[in-house]
Formats: sequence, structure tokens, C-alpha cells
Amino acid sequence: MNAKKLIYAAAAIALTACGPLAEGGTASQIVALATTQISGAPPPAPSGLDITQEQVLSNPGQYLRVNIRNIDQWDTMVQSAHNGTRVTWVNGSNISLTLEDGIMVATRGLPRDLMGADAVGTRQAIRAGGGNAQRTHEYLTDLDAISVQLLQCRIASQGPEAIERLQQTLNSVRFEEECVGGNLRFTNIYWVNARGTIIRSLQAVAPDAGYLQIDVF
Repeated sequence: MNAKKLIYAAAAIALTACGPLAEGGTASQIVALATTQISGAPPPAPSGLDITQEQVLSNPGQYLRVNIRNIDQWDTMVQSAHNGTRVTWVNGSNISLTLEDGIMVATRGLPRDLMGADAVGTRQAIRAGGGNAQRTHEYLTDLDAISVQLLQCRIASQGPEAIERLQQTLNSVRFEEECVGGNLRFTNIYWVNARGTIIRSLQAVAPDAGYLQIDVF
């Protein structure tokens, strides 16, 4: 992504909320993400799991690389569990995320986790080239109760975009998903290859935890 598009992304992706979800500096985290990539500064070295770049590239489907923005850390994750179409990935610090066909539906070990989500409509809209979808997100409140957020989302293609990672250039189509509901608003970005696989995404967890950049190999 070129510098201009990164600046636009930083301006557009503001995960905001009112009430107990409003804590945290997500907007500044996204600006920091854009600034780091524009300046070309290398990310911190992956921690926890001793996995080389060569291992990642030579074992497709076995690893994720995740940028955990709230702790400014790149990390590598490996598969730890399957439950139907959902796959859970974990790093060396026991932070985990669960993906359903590339869409994040749960996290554990972050400042405020996404306890669960139903986002089937998002994936269907991406396959269709865009459209509207409804999501439900579940968060743990400060009183240890589950808060359910109902979100209305609009998914739109932004056209072809080449991405670079680990000295590789990959062709993709970029999709943006704008979601709003109750006291929550966010924008997710997905980069989809010619086979329909989400190979990179920037997905919202919660205002306390910010966004995860997820690279699928």
C-alpha cells in the first residue's frame, strides 16, 4: 500500500465507542501503524515462538503473522484448535485469536477481548463483491457480564491493490467494511486474492485492544 492510501486508511479507521467501551487510544494506534509503514521502520522482532521467515513461507496454512497494536508487537501464531469452520491460533504468550474463513470471531489474552462474534454475512458479502451484512459481537464488561452489540455493516470493494510482505508482492482486491451499532463503530479492511482467500486483514477487536493486522500464509 502506498503512503497516500495508508494516510487515508489511518483517517478512516477509528474504532470508537461510548460508555465502558470508550477507553483506549485506538485512533492513535492506527495512525502509528500507518506512520510505521510509511517510514519503512522495521517492526519489532516476533516474540515467544522461534519460527523463521523461511518456515513461514515454506509451510502455507500453518502460520499467521499478527501485529498486536495495543502492545506494539509483531508475533507469529500457530494453529491450536479446530471447531467446525473455526480455527484458533495461538502465540508463545498464549494470546489467541479465532478465525472463521478469515474473519475474526474471538480473541483471548488482550486488554478487552472479543468473546464471540457472528460475522457470516460479512464473508458472504465479500464473496459477492460487496453488500450489506449484520454482525453480533460479544464483549465482557467491567462487571464480568456479557454485552452483546448488534452491528449493521456495509462492505465495498476498493479495487485491486498489491501488497508486500516478507519480500513478496501479492495481488489482491481490497474490501472495506464499515460497521456501526449502538455505541460502537469501526472499519475493517480485507485483502482478498484471486482464489477468494483473505490473505491480509486489519480487524477491530475492541476500543481497549484496538486492531489486529493479520497476515495469512
